[in-house]
Amino acid sequence: MRGYIAKRGKSSWRIKFDLEPDPVTGKRRYYAETVHGTKRDAAELLAKRLTERGERQLIERTALTVADYARHWLTAIAPAKLDGSRIDKFYATLATSGRLDGKRGLSAQSIQHVHRLLSQILASAVKAQKLRASPMHAVQTAPKVRRPQIQVLEQGELAALFKHLEGRVLYMPVLLAASTGLRRGEVLALRWKDLDMDKGTLRVAQVVELVGGKLSLKEPKTERSRRTIALPDRLVAALRSYRREQAEHCLKLGCGRFELVFPTWEGKLRNPSFFTKAFSREVIAAKLPRVTFHGLRHTHITHYSAAACRCM
Repeated sequence: MRGYIAKRGKSSWRIKFDLEPDPVTGKRRYYAETVHGTKRDAAELLAKRLTERGERQLIERTALTVADYARHWLTAIAPAKLDGSRIDKFYATLATSGRLDGKRGLSAQSIQHVHRLLSQILASAVKAQKLRASPMHAVQTAPKVRRPQIQVLEQGELAALFKHLEGRVLYMPVLLAASTGLRRGEVLALRWKDLDMDKGTLRVAQVVELVGGKLSLKEPKTERSRRTIALPDRLVAALRSYRREQAEHCLKLGCGRFELVFPTWEGKLRNPSFFTKAFSREVIAAKLPRVTFHGLRHTHITHYSAAACRCM
């Protein structure tokens, strides 16, 4: 089920779609969220949430509180002499028969939630001097969730993509992403003042985000994300040419220079969701493997790492 949109009020909508069945009871679960704005805003958010669900990045609402699990831990786990091996066995049991009916096991995602919560409880116990040390350090089977494998392009496929996009709107942002490993939000938020053509560097200072159908700019989440990247000469040359073309476009419109490097033709922020869909259509038209725009970042990292190994 892809989900649906229902009108709630004059300018509010409700998006809803199915989730995996409850890992404990097996009951049907769904995700619902209210969106204030237009139906188009709701459709954009629905598409974003469905993508997050597919990539296992959706933050699900749950009725299980820290207190609920703490009570379970106190009654079912704490009475035993807790050590790393017992916790390993506990996780193994959850994986095979962790549901309340005992017929099926919990998913790796659910066991990971248990692991994180148990770690927090035991860390708190150590801080309160109720335990000398947390046995979580001795756990050997900490649950891991497998992430979907991200498609990357080979050098020949990447060249074919550039050839297909040449002369099109997406050519320069794709070239930049594949050449630097920038994320989508970083590419669309890039300003000309963040580029130093003479030094051949790019500064990541902000990102664009789509929340509730509204676009906004914000600082990168971490200090590591706020970084300066060296640009290859061919990319600098391409950016200089692109800047001249953009200046000519602004002159025809009778407006000043655009602040953003890759805005809409009116100089506004591009919608990340629409941008991603446009990229996907071009990949299909070029008859290439179904790489996502985020896959360009992994493509860059893959080829950069390979080149570094050849130089060693």
